[in-house]
Amino acid sequence: MMKNQYDMYAQFLIRCREIMGPFDVEKLASDEEYKADFFQRVALTADDELFNMAFIINRTLIETDSVH
Repeated sequence: MMKNQYDMYAQFLIRCREIMGPFDVEKLASDEEYKADFFQRVALTADDELFNMAFIINRTLIETDSVH
């Protein structure tokens, strides 16, 4: 990830915590089922900005995983 992607990811996590409450960041990074459930919860928030950030970040994470 590039610096601006890290900044967006940090803002995304902060916004998620504000809207959805606490969550496990380590589990989000390593557990595919938890990640899928997390992004489903994001989709249900009806927060367009959060949803768009989630889409970009999820796509970036998938691309990063496929490179490794």
